[in-house]
Amino acid sequence: MMSASKSIDRWPMQIALQHEPVLTRGWETERWSIKELIPRSDERESYINIDLELYKDERTAYRFNLNSASPHLFVLCDEDETDGTLTPVHMTASQDDAASFMDGEHQILETPMPAAVQCWVDSYLGIHGELIDEGKKKKKRGKGRSSER
Repeated sequence: MMSASKSIDRWPMQIALQHEPVLTRGWETERWSIKELIPRSDERESYINIDLELYKDERTAYRFNLNSASPHLFVLCDEDETDGTLTPVHMTASQDDAASFMDGEHQILETPMPAAVQCWVDSYLGIHGELIDEGKKKKKRGKGRSSER
């Protein structure tokens, strides 16, 4: 079993999903949402353990999220083909990371980022520095620069 303690770049959490029937243009479908997201503690029935991990190469996306009007966390879910249930498999604070999953066969759920998590992500950025988005700037060559990941 993995350690359930928080570190500089990993915060173990527990998540519970909920679904409700929704009528859309005369068709009944199900809408899934995040019922609750809490720091991992004692195992709770119907909660799934999931880690929020931060990566240095996503720092620009984290800052963009934190600076938005309402920062969010994004949860990638796999859908069970037989009964349509969703299972959270990955959580990120990066909108870029979440967008890349939307191209696949996965569902993305989002939830407002708790204030404590916002502080933790901001602290991570303070420790590791802000990543300048090199894609938008002209790269200088021959100066001995290395790209940090």
